[in-house]
Amino acid sequence: MGIKVPCARNVSRKITKSVTATKTAIKICRIEYERSKATRFTLHTHSHYMMIETNIQSSSLSLSREGSNPDESSSTRRRLLSIHNDSTTFLKQTIDFFHNSEAPDDAAAAWCDDEGKAMDQDAGNHNHATAISCVNSSASSVMALRQPSPQLQLRWPVVANERCGSWYAHPHTTTTSVHFKSTDGHKHIYNFSLKRLNLPFLKTIADASRNRGAVLLVDASKYKMQPDSFSATLPIWCAVMNRVILYYKRRMGLFLGTVTDKDGEEDWLGSNVDSDSGWDTLLFTPTCISQEHFDEMSKIISDRVQSVIDSKVILDPNGFVQILKKPLRCFWIQNDGERDTNGDGDGDDALDHVYREIREAQARYSCIVCISCSDTRRGRNDAEYISGAGDDEESWAGGLTPLLFWENVNELMHGAAQDTDRMVREVVKQAKCSNEEWFRAPHDGKDHTMYQSNPKPRPCFTSYFDEIGSSDTSAASGSIYIGTRRSGKPPECWQHFDAIVNVTTMEYDELSSANGNGIPNGKHYLHLPVKEGKRDKSELENWMSVAMLFMGVNLGSGKRVLVHCAQGMDRSVAIVMAALCIFHGFVSDDDVNDGGHENDSELYCSNVLRLHPWCSELSYSSFAQFALDRGIECQDGDTEETDQSSSGIPNGLVDICKGKEGRDLLFAYLRFLSTGKGVCTINNVQENEFFATKDTLRLALITIQQYRAKACPTRSTMQKLNRFFMSGVYEK
Repeated sequence: MGIKVPCARNVSRKITKSVTATKTAIKICRIEYERSKATRFTLHTHSHYMMIETNIQSSSLSLSREGSNPDESSSTRRRLLSIHNDSTTFLKQTIDFFHNSEAPDDAAAAWCDDEGKAMDQDAGNHNHATAISCVNSSASSVMALRQPSPQLQLRWPVVANERCGSWYAHPHTTTTSVHFKSTDGHKHIYNFSLKRLNLPFLKTIADASRNRGAVLLVDASKYKMQPDSFSATLPIWCAVMNRVILYYKRRMGLFLGTVTDKDGEEDWLGSNVDSDSGWDTLLFTPTCISQEHFDEMSKIISDRVQSVIDSKVILDPNGFVQILKKPLRCFWIQNDGERDTNGDGDGDDALDHVYREIREAQARYSCIVCISCSDTRRGRNDAEYISGAGDDEESWAGGLTPLLFWENVNELMHGAAQDTDRMVREVVKQAKCSNEEWFRAPHDGKDHTMYQSNPKPRPCFTSYFDEIGSSDTSAASGSIYIGTRRSGKPPECWQHFDAIVNVTTMEYDELSSANGNGIPNGKHYLHLPVKEGKRDKSELENWMSVAMLFMGVNLGSGKRVLVHCAQGMDRSVAIVMAALCIFHGFVSDDDVNDGGHENDSELYCSNVLRLHPWCSELSYSSFAQFALDRGIECQDGDTEETDQSSSGIPNGLVDICKGKEGRDLLFAYLRFLSTGKGVCTINNVQENEFFATKDTLRLALITIQQYRAKACPTRSTMQKLNRFFMSGVYEK
């Protein structure tokens, strides 16, 4: 107690100054770290020392080779070498094993020739080249990777767990990606995230199970043989999903058995259903989970199932229960030469043993094989190897993405060790100049041929955006799309959309207010100058009501509306979430027995987004008149800052619609239309009058994620949405 914790950021800064300063900082950190072991740590203090220990390890590795230049072997170099080694040896051999077990003549699912060739040429030119030769000596002895046959892809699909797993799973062999966070599986804070349901993953699992295979899920860890995402987050997810499916099956009369708890009472959450009943809901974990933590995880399952049901995040229960024919179960493989499952196995035939276990289980389960790529024991003993090297990419990648890495792996691995950082910068710079979509990962369900190194055909324009839901053909209802910046590039964009909302600080010249030559008659364009993430302080909230007015008028007129930001992940998703909450309704599963539907399938069909009937009455003129009736007059301005003439909204109307006062005015107008009242005040809305709550915003996000899996607004953006809808106090 009373020990002063040195700031990890300051220590890191010291470490990078010089070799002498580095050695001194390491010595100080080690002394403090050893002293700290005798004290009681808070979680915050412990996290500081974990960062310090990481700096100690990284600096020690770079100084460990006697007589070498410490700057020659950069952290980025070692990380890329470690990723390439784990991917082209352990992961490749594991994937090949499952493919070869099925079709020996068609089992050449390995790394492509351009990227898997032996790289022992010119190995003696640099000190670090020795490490390169050692890393690739095993890679040179195995078959180069090429794209698996469609049959094997369906039977044993490879899936990357974002984001670390994407560095190890080669883009040409990866079917899709998922996001199971390790933080949801940390000891004593086990959780099930309603924001990361990973519902599309169920379809991938079901397809593999139907083809008598299993999903091969890829990730890695810095310190553990199995990352927490595999050892805890995923098992909890499987148990919760199995019980939620059982709940809806029983409610729909598709599961006729009676489920009771330990006291003999009927148990709707299915906490004690085993495989004998035909639908196993028990929790399965790897052997690294102790009995104490297993019991702790087991206790939260029923509560998490109840939270899923209460939050109504399963928008289409009827379709949901039809996806899987068998309950989920995980199996584990780790990079230590030993099998890690619940049974007892022989370390020498680990893969064969787990393969036989899967084969035996396939009659009752839909199987997931968790492959942890990194060897953490080697990471503690090998100065040139970093376990879990793909983790925390923001701190080391410099804009390099897994796709760019594998496309340029030859150049990065063959180049001089001291030139790695420079080559990474050049690769990223060239990608940005040649392709606005340089940041895109290939896990989007589109045509993967676009990611092959040679040739590089231009992607189809429709791959830049996704339609959210389906248009309601029974009414004049507009449709909503979310896309990247490239989706809003003229003139192609006007072939697909009638109105565009650009939520970035950049504009194409043809769309800017100074030119405007790229906007055809009858089309409309709204520019919201909002910075990305935390760099934006209040502009998203400031412009949100303008965006809602623009979208409401265009959707009510049956227009096709595109909302895009840079990547179609954050700002644009927030705008669409707000629009769904205001202009659309969500069908609740509580209405199952209310009548009015011929069958449950009709009720649960939520892929069609229906506008509220009053949206057809939305117009700029009626909003201006509504404001005028309340003493607010539109003063037409012509300043460059507020010039939105290309949107069709009068500039004066834009001005009165911005900020807190504009939000209150818009909400009063929308409430006036929706309730049909002749009188409506502009007071701050009461709690029961909110157009959105945290629950409905969550439903909106999950609706979007069903059609655009990469939609993932930041915490900062979600806070701004909450303030917009539920707070009367925020900066104008």
